[in-house]
Amino acid sequence: MNLSERKRIHPALPAVIAGALSLGLAACERPTYSPDKGAAAPADKPPAIAMTPAPEAADKAGQPTAPDAKAAAEADKASQDAALVSKVRSAISSDPDLKRVTVDVTASDGTVTLFGTADTAGNRDKAAKLASDVPGVKSVNNKMAVVAGS
Repeated sequence: MNLSERKRIHPALPAVIAGALSLGLAACERPTYSPDKGAAAPADKPPAIAMTPAPEAADKAGQPTAPDAKAAAEADKASQDAALVSKVRSAISSDPDLKRVTVDVTASDGTVTLFGTADTAGNRDKAAKLASDVPGVKSVNNKMAVVAGS
């Protein structure tokens, strides 16, 4: 490798690294206060206060909190919607008449929306019918456009 091809290090980088290391080492040498040794706390530092969890927090330990349960429910809903989209796409693409139909599928709570273009109104309606026949689909919102020659 040619020296002119080497990447240059920013001039401040070594100074920043040295400063960080110095601060880290300086923090290691600071005397600590231990309340169980009977010594008084240094005058410039207040004594540390032990934090104990509230009793109601201890009772709920190990149980999922409301935000965790909500996040899990949303993740489950998203995976169900993704599975439904996959099934609808598969149903539409497996029909030989709809090979030339361009369709994008979204799903939310069982409602499937079809976007894209179809070459005839019949193929547009057929795509919606196939989507509505997929198990788990509650309704179909067909926003496909009919474009001749598409």
